[in-house]
Amino acid sequence: MIIAIDEGVANDSDAVKWLDGILQTIEDGWHMWDVSGLEAYASTLWVTDSDLRGQRIMELFRAAVGRRDWGSGAAPHGRQIRIVQEPVGDEHLAPEPACRLACERLVVLVENRDSDGAFLERVMAELDRPLLRWWHLTPAPAELDDRGGKGQMLNEVMRLKGRNPRPRYVVVVDSDRRRPGDEPSAEAQRLQQTCDTLGVPCWVLAKREAENYLPRELLDQRQNVGQDHQRQVEAWDRLTDDLKDVYDMKDGLTAEDERNLFDELSEMDLQRLRLGFGDGVGQCWREHGGQCAEALRERGRGDLERGLSLIRREV
Repeated sequence: MIIAIDEGVANDSDAVKWLDGILQTIEDGWHMWDVSGLEAYASTLWVTDSDLRGQRIMELFRAAVGRRDWGSGAAPHGRQIRIVQEPVGDEHLAPEPACRLACERLVVLVENRDSDGAFLERVMAELDRPLLRWWHLTPAPAELDDRGGKGQMLNEVMRLKGRNPRPRYVVVVDSDRRRPGDEPSAEAQRLQQTCDTLGVPCWVLAKREAENYLPRELLDQRQNVGQDHQRQVEAWDRLTDDLKDVYDMKDGLTAEDERNLFDELSEMDLQRLRLGFGDGVGQCWREHGGQCAEALRERGRGDLERGLSLIRREV
């Protein structure tokens, strides 16, 4: 988060321990201090009460000034709060709740932390290096949580209702679209509507599942597979982008799919695509060390950048 501290708070003896806690999270790199002029803090109780604390504050102050001057691309932080003595509005917080919020890890709620985690980390590595560096800080400022299905995810989000301040939460969920132009599944829409009501960023994937964003460059690198896999990739690559977006990468084609969507494919391509790539296809996110940012952007069709911006809203 981007945290601003009113100088009046820095003169409140009851606030000092909470400001110290916030200072530690800034020092760890979890958050960025939105600094005002040095003179605003130099004579405050928070700085002068302890020589050691004052030195730390001044060092972090100078670092914060430097980070602010790097420009908007240097740090991924998006959510802003202001620490004040008398809060007005959702993003104005008193010192104690501000400290508790700052010390919370960002929770990214997904359907499956292993496969979705691999997807998110690869997308960050290719398209948003500042966000990836923040993600891998020690101690970790974020964590993946999963609930195994959209219904369970909805229940988890509902638990956030009424909490003040609003927790640091992002939801990432498959759309389960089965045809080009379809709306997300009813479950995905209910989840997004609940998130919107609570102010929680929710990325409903534009494609069917995370595996539908895999570009050929990563499918080609799948390990311990033979020529049949390569022929399957070639058949997949002959699909239109719209069909690639809804093809079931794991389980392949149903009879209904073949009749209604894929009926113009050759019999050979149908044979190669019927069985899908299997549950392990998500390993392709991890198996190729080279860069494929352009291929990923092309396959993502703008949705990956949209999703990263939603995650940044809570960082």
